[in-house]
Amino acid sequence: MKKFIKTGIALTAAAMFLSGCGEGLMVMNEKEEAIVVSYSAGALAKRNRYQPEGLTAVYQGEEDEAEEEEPKEAAEKEEPAEIEAPEEKAQEPGSAEAPGGEAQEPGSAEAPGGEAQEPGEAAAYASLTDALGLKGIQVSYQDYFISDTYQQGDYYILNAKEGNTFVILNFNIANSGAGETLCDILSLQPIFTLDVEGEAGIRNEVTMLDNDMATYKKPVGPGQTDTAVLLFEVPKDAAEAMSGIRLSLLVDGEANDIALD
Repeated sequence: MKKFIKTGIALTAAAMFLSGCGEGLMVMNEKEEAIVVSYSAGALAKRNRYQPEGLTAVYQGEEDEAEEEEPKEAAEKEEPAEIEAPEEKAQEPGSAEAPGGEAQEPGSAEAPGGEAQEPGEAAAYASLTDALGLKGIQVSYQDYFISDTYQQGDYYILNAKEGNTFVILNFNIANSGAGETLCDILSLQPIFTLDVEGEAGIRNEVTMLDNDMATYKKPVGPGQTDTAVLLFEVPKDAAEAMSGIRLSLLVDGEANDIALD
């Protein structure tokens, strides 16, 4: 290929120099001819990527590197592949996972202390004395009655709204200690709730009665017993259908079902 290019350049140069307008042809010796051929071949080889010779060599690797730089830059600008999140362990249908990560058997409930509670197990009941946290005082339930009105003495009377009636619970408050004890239930701000069939829990009425147990605050002498009441206003038909008393107490955010015996 090289020999062919050099030969072609030499013939072209010879045709230019040997042709003229009546002038004599220039005669070159072998050395001059070699100079012309070398210069012409170098000029062509300067831009010939397949000809790594001449005055300025253009090598294949230089242009290949320039062509490869653009794909590399484009590849660097591409966003990295998304990282797949680790697979979560499949959970069996109908099973609940406990806080420790272990699956619970369907239908079982876990108590706050971590022990599972059997289905249908009855909730624990607390006495009024324990639920109120009283020291030296015993509070006990006596009985209940139903009435449309409640009167204390000759000066205070409460009337239920039309269609309603009062369910009135009676309690004894006794001092079992050897000294006088202040029974302060008022500061506890208790909320008593009566469970009535067919009705949502009904809260106790807050009254001005001096024997209202929700606002009771009196000193009780040693060995003495005082009385207190709780009033709940309920629909008459619900009160007539009552077969027993179910009471709950909320004190300082802690709820307890009260054992009435």
